[in-house]
Amino acid sequence: GLKIPPGCELVVGGEPQCWAEGHCLLVDDSFLHTVAHNGSPEDGPRVVFIVDLWHPNVAGAERQALDFVFAPDP
Repeated sequence: GLKIPPGCELVVGGEPQCWAEGHCLLVDDSFLHTVAHNGSPEDGPRVVFIVDLWHPNVAGAERQALDFVFAPDP
């Protein structure tokens, strides 16, 4: 999290996650997950830096198929 105001929460697979400003958090978003900003507007927005990684259980052929399906239009 780059900026995590009070009142922000992240729940993954029914388990609340500890979000700390300036720290990394690895989350498997293949599980049901929710994010909420329940703080006041004066606290400002939640700002995160997201890096997507392949799940280790996704085979090479599946990765190629997904890359093809979700490739941007030329």
